[in-house]
Amino acid sequence: MERLFLKSLRISRGFSLIEVVVALFILSTSIIVLYNLILSTNVSIFNLQDHYLSKQVANNRIALIHSIEKPSINSYRDGYMEMGGKTWEWQENFKEVDTKDFIKYEILIKLKDSERYIYRTEGFIVNE
Repeated sequence: MERLFLKSLRISRGFSLIEVVVALFILSTSIIVLYNLILSTNVSIFNLQDHYLSKQVANNRIALIHSIEKPSINSYRDGYMEMGGKTWEWQENFKEVDTKDFIKYEILIKLKDSERYIYRTEGFIVNE
């Protein structure tokens, strides 16, 4: 009887191979999920920063349109601007609307040498 009791104590002292494999599988799955979460968060932060900077470039262009660089109807302008350590390419289109009192503008912003536009805005200015 005493031998059986000692034998049962020896068996219950450690983990079985299956328990160790299951624990390692759960641990590795958790680490992969956390890594993917951190990676996607970093990508989202960089995209948000680019979107914010491109919006600021567009706001600067709108301020210049309203103050110094008055457009003409049915014209197109483009150029580059440095902001946030990056070079941004902007394009402006000006179109006539039904009434001659206003000019419709559209501004497109993208990173230099990029194919994808990050920000687009449109609006109206008074035709003077």
